Amino acid sequence: MGYISLYRKYRSQTFDDLVGQEHITTTLKNAIERNRLAHAYLFSGPRGTGKTSAARILAKSLNCEKGPSATPCNACDVCLAVAKDSLFDVIEIDAASNRGIDDIRDLREKVRIPPIQARFKVYIIDEVHMLTKEAFNALLKTLEEPPAHVMFVMATTEPQKLPATILSRCQRFEFRRLTDIEIMDHIRSIAKKENCGIDDGALRVVVKTADGSMRDAISILDQLVSFSEGSISLDDVSKVFGMPERQEIAGFINAIFEGDVSAAFDVFGKFFDAGKSFNLFIRLIMEHMRDIYLVKQRIKPLSDALSDEDLKTLGRHAKTVSRETIVELLTEISRVEDRIRWETYPRIVLEILLVKMSNMIGGPKLLEDAPSASAPARAATKPAPEPAEESLEKEASSVSEKQPPPAEPRPAPHAEAKASPPSRPSAQAKTELRSDVQPPPMPQTDDPALKSLQAAWPAVLKSVRETYMPVYFMLAKGAPRNIDGGVLSVRFGAENALSAEMLSEKKNIDIIEAAIKKAGGAAYSVKIEADDSAKPSATAKKEATAPQKAAAPRAQAPDAKPADPPAPADPDDFLTTQPAKSRELSLFDTFEEVFPEGREI
Repeated sequence: MGYISLYRKYRSQTFDDLVGQEHITTTLKNAIERNRLAHAYLFSGPRGTGKTSAARILAKSLNCEKGPSATPCNACDVCLAVAKDSLFDVIEIDAASNRGIDDIRDLREKVRIPPIQARFKVYIIDEVHMLTKEAFNALLKTLEEPPAHVMFVMATTEPQKLPATILSRCQRFEFRRLTDIEIMDHIRSIAKKENCGIDDGALRVVVKTADGSMRDAISILDQLVSFSEGSISLDDVSKVFGMPERQEIAGFINAIFEGDVSAAFDVFGKFFDAGKSFNLFIRLIMEHMRDIYLVKQRIKPLSDALSDEDLKTLGRHAKTVSRETIVELLTEISRVEDRIRWETYPRIVLEILLVKMSNMIGGPKLLEDAPSASAPARAATKPAPEPAEESLEKEASSVSEKQPPPAEPRPAPHAEAKASPPSRPSAQAKTELRSDVQPPPMPQTDDPALKSLQAAWPAVLKSVRETYMPVYFMLAKGAPRNIDGGVLSVRFGAENALSAEMLSEKKNIDIIEAAIKKAGGAAYSVKIEADDSAKPSATAKKEATAPQKAAAPRAQAPDAKPADPPAPADPDDFLTTQPAKSRELSLFDTFEEVFPEGREI
């Protein structure tokens, strides 16, 4: 016989061999010993956790020549045939390729035939969620009342896709995800049986890559055994699978927490040049940030494979960052992880993430902030600047020769204030600079209710801004003027009449009323008003801006030839002959305000 893969060679042969599923093996062994076997079982759970192995062990326990027994002998012909998948009465069906109604009809016909070699006929249906709706319906009656010599064992990784009618006819067992320690101990025992050593660092990387799946971990070990020469090291794991080493991840995270963007780029560049997995790199960073958050909350990290040095590093990082920042980092990393799958150039996306992480934690360590080796040389060649007082005197003397001195001389700016760089605003300050609008002044009033509302008006505007930004930009141009019978009047100037008209819609009124209530005010009904008294009419505007005409037409002789009509104005000349506006146009300016003469363009 040819070579057998390790995950097949070391497949569990008894219930005691199954790792980490004691809640299932104990129930099945007791059911066999007490003769309380069900006619249908459903094994669900993540991949590589022992679902198919448990189904085969159950088939051997029922049909063992020395049984039925909770511990099959694995020596009789029936046990050996089940292990080799050659027993006629134990039928494994792949539901992914036999998912139609015709396949289930064929199964229903063969169910009636009694077993030939064994005591029970066992049907193991793998990936049962792949069956069609019609196939499930055809299986219902047989699954509910099968012959006494038949047992169904169904396995799936997605039990939520099974109809409720199927779930209610089975005893369901949920296989749990294996822990890191359980996988490490089992992999170490297999490596010992194969006469191959494995370093603890390499073992940790294998376990993390397996992600709770024993079969994946054994498959990785199988490949590493073929690559290595007697012992598996961390370098072997990195070369075979392109996995980032723990030292690389630690160096990257340290550079990020120190705000050293240059060092972080160096680590990432080496990682990228080695052709390693981007997705795994992102996942390891996310796990590291999650562990930092757990340490910050004084919760033990989920991974059991962390060493004491790793825990010290996590504690050091947890002291330098807030919980809110860690949550923002995790949100940004998860967004990039979902996006990077479809990116043509994932390196650029990850580099942007690198800069964002550094800024969110402590701000980048810019090159000009740290003295470099070439800084003294540049300082020597650069001419020394003149003292501030001398330069100001020279400037004042040159100006005095050209024009008379002013009555009150302007004070000179302080030299230190001029030399110091502007401070970097925070993220919150940047948001406020982008979105704040200066509201008009509040009117004077003696009404205590109106005074209270005017004091809370900034909070009202902030609540509106968080709800719907366009309403905030329009509402910020008005101010509360009057409260009469529970009705709040918000007055706008004539130049903002269009904003007042748009705010009068019911959906916008509801937003404003909710914001007032949220800011601590009473449940007012809002009324939007515009000051039309100061707004000139369209006719007045046209008369004011129209060109002056002659006072009276010049008299013409009766036989005089009529004058030629004036040539039509060139539409292109209109835009160039109009006087320049003294302010920038707003999105809410009316047509009459932009084009006073009402000309067609």
